[in-house]
Amino acid sequence: MKGVRVFASLVFVALCSAYTVDYKGHQLWRVDDITAAQLDDVRAIIKNLDLDVWASGRTWVDVRVTPQLRRSLGKTLAALNLNFRVQTEDLQSPIDEERNNLRQRKSSTGITIDDYNDLETIEAFMKETAANYDWVTIESIGKSLEGRDLWVNILSVPGGAEKPIAWIDCGIHAREWITHSTCVYGLDHLTKEYGKDQEVTELLDKYDIYLMPVYNPDGYSFTWTDDRMWRKNRAPTSDPFCIGVDLNRNQDDGHWDGPYSSTDPCSDAYRGTAPFSEPESKAVSDYIESLTQHQKVNAYFNLHSYSQLWMHVFGWTFELAPENDVLESVSKIGCDAIKATHGETFDYGPIASTIYPANGGTADWGYKIGIVHSYGLELRDRSSFILPKSEILPAAEETWAGIRAALMAIE
Repeated sequence: MKGVRVFASLVFVALCSAYTVDYKGHQLWRVDDITAAQLDDVRAIIKNLDLDVWASGRTWVDVRVTPQLRRSLGKTLAALNLNFRVQTEDLQSPIDEERNNLRQRKSSTGITIDDYNDLETIEAFMKETAANYDWVTIESIGKSLEGRDLWVNILSVPGGAEKPIAWIDCGIHAREWITHSTCVYGLDHLTKEYGKDQEVTELLDKYDIYLMPVYNPDGYSFTWTDDRMWRKNRAPTSDPFCIGVDLNRNQDDGHWDGPYSSTDPCSDAYRGTAPFSEPESKAVSDYIESLTQHQKVNAYFNLHSYSQLWMHVFGWTFELAPENDVLESVSKIGCDAIKATHGETFDYGPIASTIYPANGGTADWGYKIGIVHSYGLELRDRSSFILPKSEILPAAEETWAGIRAALMAIE
């Protein structure tokens, strides 16, 4: 653990300096009470101004607004009779507050389950867990663009007939830190409570759990050092001034080149040059497909934040899947379990109508290769990516309660 402590000290020193990217004067706006007739106008504004969409629901959307855009965007929205309000006056303020809280942490404590952890601390914890439990292994399934390992923990309790697989990954979008923490909590909770907690024991007796806390390690590392609000990976593009591909628009869902992703390398929803053009998405997809060749993969969960949504296919179309009734039933079970944990409510439904239409997403890809129960979850809360430390543990607890209930309900 000495190496982990040394690195943690270096991270602590790095946290004492400012991020390279400053969001002073940037605001978070919510466009609210959007009617069906206004949806096309809203989508057009987002596309034409290349707005950074932070979250969305059936009748609202949150966008980051630069100081330069405030006046013109306000006039445009008012002219179209669209209601909007400022959610956050200055986005740099919560970023600074979060950073100050991280500075106060001792540098030698290793993993902190109820707080945010940098990439190297998470990786060390994954390796340590595999070393401490003979039914937990760790595997690098490939390398990121910058050469970082793509680590997966495999929780497979021996005994009985071959079990189906449940795959859960976190952090495909780098700035969604609560997802990384939720996966870390899951690894800690499942390993410590197996054989003690009845629900955990039943889950691991039924499933082999494949857990990937950091899908996008290059992007996640970048959020700790340079830009807290970075979303994509760190791939160079055709535009020398624009970096990164949205890995959740880079999947081969059969509709990658549809209208609900971007061909602009500067966009946060840039889909890349081809399906699975990125080493991260290619490695994960190849690995999961290889699993399906010799073992049934019953479910795929891709965790995001924020908005409190539980979503299933489809994203690329508003048409319903043939299994829509089953997917709705399992989604409701998951959302009910979430609400029973800490009282939080999640909306559920198909991706396209519950949040927004999107091409090249993980859930649609999972469904395409035969994983009917492919879900995208948007975790806490309903207002920002900067989730306070006090909400990390409750968010993780409710999410895993929902995932467990859903998995136990799948036939």
